[in-house]
Order: sequence, then structure tokens, then C-alpha cells
Amino acid sequence: MLAGLRRILRVRHVPAVSQIKVPPNLADVLKAYTKEVIRQQPADILEFSAKYFAHLSKASDLTSDFIPPTVSQIRQVNVQLRANQLLPAAQLLDLCKGTGVHEGTLKKVWQLGNFGTDAKLNPLEVLMLMLTMTANELPTVVNNMFRAFGGEGARLETPMFIQLVTLLSKWDKSLTVQKCNALKESLDGSESLVFKDVQNHAVFQDLMSTSADAKAPES
Repeated sequence: MLAGLRRILRVRHVPAVSQIKVPPNLADVLKAYTKEVIRQQPADILEFSAKYFAHLSKASDLTSDFIPPTVSQIRQVNVQLRANQLLPAAQLLDLCKGTGVHEGTLKKVWQLGNFGTDAKLNPLEVLMLMLTMTANELPTVVNNMFRAFGGEGARLETPMFIQLVTLLSKWDKSLTVQKCNALKESLDGSESLVFKDVQNHAVFQDLMSTSADAKAPES
């Protein structure tokens, strides 16, 4: 009986600190996760965590066959589109493949966007998700937006700029509805823009600063 109690109460050996092997990317993963928890303040942290890491795992599984799309490729697809036209997913896939976008990249885009393969899609929504893959920093993504969708001199009509920023907000949660509306109101009366016009804009700078706070790793 005493032997049985000893087995029950036996403390499992805990390795010394020097024997513990910490995965090299553990700190970065936990830092990014902690920032998302603080930023989004989920009511149910367990449910949020499950979804967060499931999404992270899903994205990670696709990176082995992923080549970031270029701004030039996105622009080439865009010039073949008609305004406000929904396209069958298969047709949009063919357009993207025709410009050289990697098939593994398109698979990642479709999975992350939950676009499906049979539905009709808003091409701009797909292209804006692709655009977020061209750079890590939001200001660069916005600059690329002017390059990909702008006309001569990378100039965008203001309503088009607002539409694209609104689509971008679906993929970047720091772009809240309130901030997008504030940007829209601040640009009221402006007919067209280049990146420099918004780069030094007070509302845009505040928006970029908020995004950097949410995304940038601590030094």
C-alpha cells in the first residue's frame, strides 16, 4: 500500500533550466499573439485564441509554396477589369495566372479570403488581399495601391481611393470604420489624389501611427 502511495505521490522529474530547449520563434509568436489580444480585447479569450492559432496555422501551412505577388502583376489584372463587374472565380483565377501570379500564392489568397471557387467575386476585394502581400508596412501597401490602381502619375480618383481603403480595412483591422469615415470626411471636396497628398495628411498619419503601434514588434 505504501509503495502504491509513493507511486501516486511521486513528483515527475522536471528538467533543469539549462536542459529546456525553447523553440527559436516562440518569443515572436507569443509577442504577436499578446498584441492581438491587447488590441482586440476579446470577451472570450479561449475562443479567440483557438481561432487565432488556427488561422495562423492555416496561413503557415501555405507559406512553403508561396511567392509574393508583385505590384505589376496586380496592376496587369486590374487593367483587364471592367468597373463594378463581378467575375466568376475561375475567370479571375485565369486572369491572375495569366500575369504570372504563382499558383501556390493564389491558393493562399483564396483560402485566406474564403473566396470559394464557384461564386462570383468582387475582383478588387481579391486584388486588395493580394496587395497586402506586397509589403509588411501599411504605408508601403497604400503606396503600392496607388501604383497598382492609379492612372497616369499613379493618381487615383478620391472615391476610388476611399473604396480601396475600405476594402483594405477588411484585411487590416487597425483600419476601423470610424477611421475610414474620418479619412473620407477629411478628403471631401478632393477630386483625385497621389500618394504624397495623403502621406502628409493628418488623419492618414494618425491612422498609420495606430497601425504601427498595433503591428510593430517591440525593440
